[in-house]
Amino acid sequence: MPAASSPTSSKAAILASLPMLSGEDPFVVGIGGFYRRWFNLIDDMQLLIDTVAKIKSTEDEDWVPVWSAVGAEYEKKGDALLAAKDRDAARQAYIQAKSYYSLARFPAPYWSGSSICPPDMSPLKAQSYEDYLRCFRKSAALLDNPPQPLVINKNSMTATGYLRLPKGASKSNKVPAVLVMCGADMYKEDREKYAEGALSQGMAALVVDAPGTGQTSFPHAPESIVAWQAAIDELQKRPEIDGNRIGAFGVSRGGLWVIRLAAHDARIKGVISCAPGGAGYWGTDEERAEWRAAAYERAKTNWFGPRGTRPPLKAITEEEQRKEFLRWSLKDQGLLDKLTMPMYLVNGKIDHLTPIGNLYMLLESGPADGRVARVYPDDGHIAAKNERLWAPPAWAWLRGVLDKAAPPAKKQVLTVRTSRAAAKKTVVKVSTSKPAAKKRVMNIVSLKTSASRPAPATKKKAPAKKKK
Repeated sequence: MPAASSPTSSKAAILASLPMLSGEDPFVVGIGGFYRRWFNLIDDMQLLIDTVAKIKSTEDEDWVPVWSAVGAEYEKKGDALLAAKDRDAARQAYIQAKSYYSLARFPAPYWSGSSICPPDMSPLKAQSYEDYLRCFRKSAALLDNPPQPLVINKNSMTATGYLRLPKGASKSNKVPAVLVMCGADMYKEDREKYAEGALSQGMAALVVDAPGTGQTSFPHAPESIVAWQAAIDELQKRPEIDGNRIGAFGVSRGGLWVIRLAAHDARIKGVISCAPGGAGYWGTDEERAEWRAAAYERAKTNWFGPRGTRPPLKAITEEEQRKEFLRWSLKDQGLLDKLTMPMYLVNGKIDHLTPIGNLYMLLESGPADGRVARVYPDDGHIAAKNERLWAPPAWAWLRGVLDKAAPPAKKQVLTVRTSRAAAKKTVVKVSTSKPAAKKRVMNIVSLKTSASRPAPATKKKAPAKKKK
């Protein structure tokens, strides 16, 4: 592994110098391109660029060893740092190892059928996935409040997630929570940064593998919305979480799931959706043709499976494109008007996967207030180059929205009554807003305060008449 080239200081500069290459070409690093997925995970951008230069093909035999070698070096470094009791540095090394193993296992495991990978992993790729999970566990174990594994069950299917709680969360100090929804090929172990974004605002975060991916048996299909609803059920069961203050966050396909969940479940009080698709923007003839042509070009080179297993190339017809579009379109399913909660929408303007028209459609619907949006003209899908700019205010915004969603504090009504004779005993009745609350009666002796009704003034005796 090459020596790190001042990753902290050079990362922003390298990102600023990258060309705009919106697309899925895995042989070049560019803004909006294939490697956007790892921009917020990898510290040393130059090391990423140098490793990409070694890639010969995306087939398992060429792809997996190159990335796994870098991951193994970082894991070895983490082990040495941990032995030297430098826990913080060891954790960061394990995170880097996990991120490179993430590249090695990409995009598997994917269970719902994909044009870029087989449904079953080869032994080589399966090993990289195990390496990825192991390094995540190593890094998580070094946290003061490590993530808690959570298995969600519904309709004989399961999804797996990790719950992170902010410090101080307890039954007597309930906190709001955010459901972090993963996308098509980045899994819960990749979304640590988003969990930390929620924690920075004192919110709990539940990160769950999306349907069709990772450690979940739900298929990628609209009806799998029940998996996310079951995740909300689990959040509401937790004594540390305020079930009235739950939001959702998603990027890419996770952004699609965010708006679909919010349209189906009023328990979601606010959402951050990055690069949302599925709103119902069908696009122009030129946009649709461009999308189909780009998908065909990707299929020529992007086969992430064993050598010689790539299926024959097949162009997508507009009829097939329309059928899949209608399967998810909130507008065509009459669900767009259900999105009445506050929304924070963000994306790069040059998006080759989810047309920016979806974001604008969301802005054109719903109530007159509560919509916040940021579009970056110099960025592509998920606005990864500018995430350091939009993410912190987005998390702060969501915390403010969820705090407003909390039910009003219970009020106490104080009624003070005194007798007309200004008796020494005063009865104070306190009633609470709880429907079944019992009335409490308190006797206060010699209460020297002004009462709600003043006692009548005592009449003075008329002076006695003088005898003449």
